[in-house]
Amino acid sequence: MLPDKDWVCLLLVKGKPKTYIDEVISKIILHNVGWLCTVGDEAEWVHDYVDEEISYRNAEVEDLYLPPHLLITTWHQDLQEAIWYSLFMANSDKVDLKEVIILDISGELDIPTVKTYLEKLKMKESGDK
Repeated sequence: MLPDKDWVCLLLVKGKPKTYIDEVISKIILHNVGWLCTVGDEAEWVHDYVDEEISYRNAEVEDLYLPPHLLITTWHQDLQEAIWYSLFMANSDKVDLKEVIILDISGELDIPTVKTYLEKLKMKESGDK
């Protein structure tokens, strides 16, 4: 289940049809995501698509839902860089970002590699080598 506020979504994207991505983006927006980082083969395209969706919802005559804050989007080529960015650089004056959720719609997330990288970051933050 997705949080309802104060979160960063790290979205892994690859090989899904536009209709699938539409549904995922709609759900992320409905859950008041504060920051969206995309990574994967289609990261730049999905990043641009979300920005267009936000603009469309702002301009539409109908009252289409947007979070009460500005939703920031970024795209990344590398998963480790995207994780680091999500943890240490994503911030907002309007939203108290409390957690990062990795949402893998690519089906290619290597969980052991992510855990190893997070442990490495934790050790680096604590000053261990």
